[in-house]
Formats: sequence, C-alpha cells, structure tokens
Amino acid sequence: MVRGIYYGSSAMQYLDEKMDIVANNLANVETNGFKRSNVAFNMHMVAEQAKQRDQIKNELPQGKIFSYLEDTPGVIKQTSNPFNFALEGKGFFTIQTPEGIAFTRDGAFSMNEEGYLTTMDGNYVLGGYGPIRLEGKKFSLSDQGDILADNLILDKFLLADFHMDDLVSKGKNLLVPKMPGLEINEAQPLVKQGYLELSNVSIVNEMINMIAINRQYQANDKAIKTNDDALQKAVSQIAK
Repeated sequence: MVRGIYYGSSAMQYLDEKMDIVANNLANVETNGFKRSNVAFNMHMVAEQAKQRDQIKNELPQGKIFSYLEDTPGVIKQTSNPFNFALEGKGFFTIQTPEGIAFTRDGAFSMNEEGYLTTMDGNYVLGGYGPIRLEGKKFSLSDQGDILADNLILDKFLLADFHMDDLVSKGKNLLVPKMPGLEINEAQPLVKQGYLELSNVSIVNEMINMIAINRQYQANDKAIKTNDDALQKAVSQIAK
C-alpha cells in the first residue's frame, strides 16, 4: 500500500513536469526554429531498489525527471525577406548576448542603425570576424554562409554544431551549452536566404499528449486514494 502511494506520487510529479513541457511546446508552435522539448524519468539505483523491495521501512531510492530537446528539423518556409535565413542541416547561428554566447535556429534577423545584423531582440549575430556588419549595402549569400556585397566577401556566418543533449534552453529561443567550456564544432549546413525554419512542434501531437497526460494523472490520483483508504482501514483494524 505504501509502495503504491510512493509510485503513484512519483508518477504524478513526472506528469506535472510533462504537462508543463507540453504547454510550453504549444506556446511556441509559431516560434521560428523552435525545438520541442520532451521529458523522461530515469530511475536511480535499480539494483538497490530490488534489494529493498521487501523492506518498506527503508526509503526507496529516488528517480530523476529530466527534459531534453528534439532535433528534428522544422519545415523551411520561403519569406523572400533578405534578412531571413534558414539552416538546412545540422548547426546553429551564433549570437552575442549581454550574458555571453548563445545559439539559435531562428534566422529572423534585422539590421540595426549601425548596420549590424541582429536578432529581433537586438542581440548581435556573429560571423568569423565578430558581429556581422552589412554597412547598408545590398548583400547576397552563398550556400556556405558567405555574405557577399559587390562580389566581395564581407563575412561568413559563424555556425556551430552541437549534439542536442549538450544544450539547454536559455529563453527567448536561445540555447546554451549545459556545461561551460564545451567544445564548439564548426557546422556546414546549407544556408538559405529569404527562408525561415518553422517550429518542429505538431499541435495535433501535443494535444494528444495533453489528453493522455490528464487521463494518466487522474488514474494515479485514484490509485493513491484507493491505497490511502486501504492503509487507513488496515491501521484501524490493527488498533482494534
């Protein structure tokens, strides 16, 4: 009975976390380059749990709930805006923020008054020589990410490659390495000007997940109440 309450409460904690992530995915269904999150539950010390299976008086080892990003690509949509860029293949744009370097798949950029290419939040987009400056010139882009003006190469997008498991969301559609000092590998995706990568979130799938989570939550809530009632009854009978 106690074990049933323990497992039921652990499941409900996991489902709470999963519901928060599903809600965040749905909130970003129209965010360019957004990568949906998922959640998993990893049990710790399985062998010790087996040893304690018949010793309820001992505290059961805890599990760990963790979230991760899915790297499936979003649909690439043509916008014809020269300041929109999409990456076809692995890689991330490198962004300079006040808190340090961050990465994104969101290529919806603009040019500030000084001629620098920035994100919509005003953060600098980095190239091989630092922040990319267009100087108001009409520019074009090669498939490799070289930025050209008057047939001269001005700069090149600084594109980084990571495994999604090494990144964590920072907010504002930016990602940062989980561990400081993580080695940054150069990425070589196809860079498309006048295109944007859309979110990889499916509204239908997230709604299905939400319904399933609600049903599982209710089932665990009912199981906990059943076990609690049985425990109360057992305690009353022992007292008699």
